[in-house]
Amino acid sequence: MAFETGLWRIEGNKPTRITSDAIDYEKRLEEVFEFDISIVSEPRRWMVVGRQVPTEHGGYIDLLALDEEGSVIVLELKRDKSHREVVSQVLDYASWVEDLEYEDIASIFAEYGERWQGGSAKSLEDAFEEFFKIDIPEEVNVSHEMVIVATGLHPESERVVRYLQSNYGVPVNAVFFTFFVDGGTEYLSRSWLVEPSQEEESSRRPARWNREHYVSFGYPRDVVEAGLKYGFFVGGGGDWYSRSMDMLSVGDRVWVYLPQKLFGPDNGFVGVARVTEPRRPVDSFTVKKEGEQVPITSVVAIPLALEEDDPAKADYAVRLDWIHVLPIGQAVWEKGFLANQNTVARPTSPKWDFTVRRLKTLWHIEEE
Repeated sequence: MAFETGLWRIEGNKPTRITSDAIDYEKRLEEVFEFDISIVSEPRRWMVVGRQVPTEHGGYIDLLALDEEGSVIVLELKRDKSHREVVSQVLDYASWVEDLEYEDIASIFAEYGERWQGGSAKSLEDAFEEFFKIDIPEEVNVSHEMVIVATGLHPESERVVRYLQSNYGVPVNAVFFTFFVDGGTEYLSRSWLVEPSQEEESSRRPARWNREHYVSFGYPRDVVEAGLKYGFFVGGGGDWYSRSMDMLSVGDRVWVYLPQKLFGPDNGFVGVARVTEPRRPVDSFTVKKEGEQVPITSVVAIPLALEEDDPAKADYAVRLDWIHVLPIGQAVWEKGFLANQNTVARPTSPKWDFTVRRLKTLWHIEEE
């Protein structure tokens, strides 16, 4: 049950209680959150991509947002203490959101774009990169969550939200705001039904990583072909991309993906391998060619970024022992597979479990 929030102004040693009031209208609250969604999202970061989004089921989603992993957040705002129907309403919205593809969300943002940061009219991809300082994941809406924003919840609704979270891991939560007026100054206070840290523990995403590493080999075809032949993958182009390679230790198993942005219809998972050597700058990385160790730069036609030139933008290589590897044109991609822009990741999405299980079946990889 949400706690009542009180606010006092202190003058000397004298406290004066500031009375709470109902915010004047729901639209204004919506505008406040649209202007700064961090009021609701902290400590996470969300980017608003739509407002009053019509659904095929009828009704309008008050605010639609993305987080940096490309997950979709549905926000339903209620001015007063919400009725019990609000939970079924937001679940209905989520059932529609679940089927949205990248193109659908890009279209929603295109309609909303004139309102985004003063009307920059950017594409969803460009706006995401500007906001989060990273590339948008290749597959958005791998998961979604629901947030009910209200001054309070009907007791039955509270019980339903807690039950769905704790027993079924449904990613639904409620956040309560109290509006205060002190002279000419207005204040909002916030409290969660379930603190976000607790919510994440009970979300529908698996609480346990499956110990399988994801790798995105996002380099030109010449580099990838050499990696498939000589046993390595390359990452770099900035610290954000290269530092994730430090997740890998000798013996880790990696599932290597070729991104659609570079490989078009040839995108997909191209192999599974064991890490035999952690990342090292390409300056000192060698491969075995015709019985001799030669620099990696001698087996790729395009130049790689050297650490000695610019450590922040250097390319790094990780040595692999391929367990199963395919030619580029035979990479595997199926609906429901997971992909993102991280060079190395430890995904906890249900899609990652499905991806690994499916590839193990297709490639006859034994369970560990």
